[in-house]
Amino acid sequence: MNVTIENQKFKLEVSTLGAEIQDFIKKDDGTQLIWKGDKSVWKNHAPILFPFVARCLGGYFMIEGKKCEYSRNHGFARDLESKLIKQEASKLVFELTESSDTLNRFPYKFSLITEYELTDDGLNWKITVKNNDTKAFKFGVGTHAAFACPRNTDPEGTSISDYQIEFEKAEELMSVVCTEDGYIDADGTGEAPYTRPYGEKKAGIIPLNDKGFGNGHLFSNFKSEWVGLRNKKNQSLLTISTKGFPYCMIWQNTAGDPQFVCIEPWHGIPDAINTDHIWENKIGMNLLEPGKSFVSQQNIRVSF
Repeated sequence: MNVTIENQKFKLEVSTLGAEIQDFIKKDDGTQLIWKGDKSVWKNHAPILFPFVARCLGGYFMIEGKKCEYSRNHGFARDLESKLIKQEASKLVFELTESSDTLNRFPYKFSLITEYELTDDGLNWKITVKNNDTKAFKFGVGTHAAFACPRNTDPEGTSISDYQIEFEKAEELMSVVCTEDGYIDADGTGEAPYTRPYGEKKAGIIPLNDKGFGNGHLFSNFKSEWVGLRNKKNQSLLTISTKGFPYCMIWQNTAGDPQFVCIEPWHGIPDAINTDHIWENKIGMNLLEPGKSFVSQQNIRVSF
C-alpha cells in the first residue's frame, strides 16, 4: 500500500513495503527529486537497510552459533511490510518488528521506526532502532536514496556531467578500499578495512559523468555534515544529512545509462573478503543494549 502526504511545497509517496519512499516531488514545478524509473534498471527508489548494509559474503552470518542465511545485499527490512502507525497531513510513521521470519535470521526482538515529515525546505527523515530484547545485539542501519540526475525539469540538453557530488566541507576525501564486486578489500597484512586518499582534483568535489561508479565509492573519516548533488549550471543543490554517520556510499545504477545518483549514509559497511562470517565480529556495527534506542537522522534539504 502506498501512502501520500503533502505540504505547500512538497509531495511525498511512501510504500508500506519497506517503508520506502516511492516519489518525492517539488510541487511548484513538478521536479521529481527521488528517482522513479524503470524497474529493469533498479527495483528500488530509497530503501532502508537493516540489520546490515551492503554486501553479505556467501549469503550467511553466524549469529550466536547459528547459521543465518540472507540475500547478498542490505538485510531484510526493505523487503518486509511495515505497519503505518501514524498519519498526519505532513507526517508518516512506520514500524517493523520481529516475526518468526526475522527471528530465524536475526534472533532478537526489535522495533525499526521510520518517520517522514515534510518541511518548508525538504524532508525530515528519522530512523530509530529499539532493542526490545533481554540481551544486547549488534546491527547496521542505513539508507539508499536515489536522487534523479538529470532531473525531469532540467532544460533540454542537460546531462549527468552537468552535476557533481559535493561534500559540505572542502575536505580531502578518504576512500575505503573495496573489491570490484563491492566487498571490503584487505591490505597485504590482512587488515580490513583500510583507506586511501580518493584523489579528487578539488577537495570534497566528485564530478559526475556517464561512466558511472560501478559498485560504488565508499567514504569514511569525513567531517562534512551533509553530502549533496549540485547542478553546476544553475547552482541548485539537494543534500542529505551525514552528521554522525561514519560512512557514506556514492552509487549509480549499473544497468543502462546513469539515471540517478545514490547518496547513502551508513552505520555499517560491506563484508570484508576475509570475513569469518561471525556477526559479533562484523566491522562497523553498532551495539545496542536492552531497552535502549539508536537514532539516525538523514534529512533531505532542497535549495532551489
